[in-house]
Amino acid sequence: MPVRARRSCTTPAATSGTIIAGPIRMIEASPPLSLQMDPSEIYAKTELGLQELKDRKLNLPIALRGLLILIDGNRTVAEVLAKARMLKLDERAMMALERGGLIAKRFSAPSVAAGPASAATPQRTEDEIERYMQAQQMMSDAINAHLGFRGYGMMMRLQKTATVRDLHDLLPDFAKALVKRLGIEPAAPIVSSIERLITGT
Repeated sequence: MPVRARRSCTTPAATSGTIIAGPIRMIEASPPLSLQMDPSEIYAKTELGLQELKDRKLNLPIALRGLLILIDGNRTVAEVLAKARMLKLDERAMMALERGGLIAKRFSAPSVAAGPASAATPQRTEDEIERYMQAQQMMSDAINAHLGFRGYGMMMRLQKTATVRDLHDLLPDFAKALVKRLGIEPAAPIVSSIERLITGT
């Protein structure tokens, strides 16, 4: 009695809607509008992202790898995306890296970017609050001890801060004033200690 061959039912792998093609599909290309990134936030590479630049295990497209290199923990989202235009990438590519675990938010938007004083302060973790309080106190102590009356304007700016991102944005001017007053060698360890607190490294 002849045996009828069974039909194999296979479903073609979905490839549309992704921006990272290859062995790993990391993220859909069109996230909801509510998930768009704040252009004033700052992202940095994660351990996975740093490892990917060394090992190339994910086989990222050249343009996406270039975008990963651009994200350095200092440039804002807007600055990164401005440079990413030459790679023909947009915000969706950056969100793909985030969802793939290759980058993570390092600093939220500055509190002053929220607009009026009545606007809500960006949500912060307990760790961010603790680091902010310690770093702000260290900067305040350094201004009082080394800048004196010359540091009045800096102290006023410090008192207006509310987040570690605010301190991060103030740090270059603080460092410049401290170096001008003390010299590079005495100022460097003070600034480095504060920077480690701000960045959480």
